[in-house]
Amino acid sequence: MSSTLEVYILTYNRADYLRESIGSVLASSFKDFTLTVVDNCSTDNTKEVVEGFDDSRLSYVRHPENIGGINNINSAIRMATADYIVLFHDDDKMKPDMLKEEYEFLERHPEAGCVSCLTSNFFEDGHVEDDRPAFEGEYNIYSGRELFDAYFAGTSHTVCPSIMYRKKVLDAHDLFFDPAVGPCCDIKLLFDIERYGDGVGSLGKCLMQTRRHSGQDSTMNYFPMHIELYSYLHNDSYYGPMLSEKKQWGLEKYKDFSRALASLVVRGKGSREKHIADEKLLREAVGSRLNDRCVYSVTVFAAKLFPGLMKSIYRRRKGGDEV
Repeated sequence: MSSTLEVYILTYNRADYLRESIGSVLASSFKDFTLTVVDNCSTDNTKEVVEGFDDSRLSYVRHPENIGGINNINSAIRMATADYIVLFHDDDKMKPDMLKEEYEFLERHPEAGCVSCLTSNFFEDGHVEDDRPAFEGEYNIYSGRELFDAYFAGTSHTVCPSIMYRKKVLDAHDLFFDPAVGPCCDIKLLFDIERYGDGVGSLGKCLMQTRRHSGQDSTMNYFPMHIELYSYLHNDSYYGPMLSEKKQWGLEKYKDFSRALASLVVRGKGSREKHIADEKLLREAVGSRLNDRCVYSVTVFAAKLFPGLMKSIYRRRKGGDEV
């Protein structure tokens, strides 16, 4: 079945969430698309979940071995032939009009290489939070280096699974999700779309639902994944000089992230060695103030010498929170 729009759900061992994700896509008000579930060699009942749907638009591809999350995304990009593609998450849900709104936007705006939307975040305890646009009007199209600047000013909204890409833009510059960037490679891809002369659209509407849960990569690895991005950009010949201009942003980011990393060391969460290595990468990428480096170093050193005392101090400062 040929289509001008192809949706791909990238999945691995999330059969329960996947059922809702597939259902939300198939319920879209826009009907002219195909949906392919790309299974990264799951060991649960993913195949049975997909086969439980009776819809000619739905197909299933399973890799014979796990190729990694980023490579799984890239496999979908390589197999895509439609004018537009969406690379969706297996734990999120579309609202009925997401595909329609984004498809029509790209049809109206050939200068845009892709378009994103805002999201309604829903949590395991049942509460929901809607994103708010950081721009005036119904939409914005970033161009030149506007997205890069907006990202580091904290005023951009580009939700990865909500993005509809113009496939010819990806093909023209051989753009993929670069594993060397780490989990934030979706951000770098958007920078690249802008770099090569196409706009990055953003709709001021919540058209998808992002599930927030403890098993998310972005929840478990928030600090290291962003530090990887900053480190990559810092060492890149094109983006490095642009990042170096963000001096004040970098100093504030070091202050916030280094203290967060130090608190992880104090609480014994994750690998101490990894947290220390991440602080070094962060410092090299964004710079630091002497007093902030001292706060980090003293905290980490004290945590090594007096682990019980530092945990107790942390609990008291957090009002008795669990360590």
